[in-house]
Amino acid sequence: MKNSELPIIGEDLLSRYKIGDLVKFCAEDMVKVKTGIILETYTLPLSERRFPHADVYVMGEDKTETVLLGNLTIISKV
Repeated sequence: MKNSELPIIGEDLLSRYKIGDLVKFCAEDMVKVKTGIILETYTLPLSERRFPHADVYVMGEDKTETVLLGNLTIISKV
């Protein structure tokens, strides 16, 4: 099965989040809250399904992280 044929879990999230949105999310330690700006949204194949992700520029850390869209909270829309 090709990636384009795999079902997308949380497809509605792709239309909710836009490039430039200011978001917050939990760090890997599940304690620290990070703030960032969405640079790109896309899907990644995982376990025979595709899940929506975003590349987020993390403010104050000068780096980009890949985050599952379901883990983001919008602070401000573009």
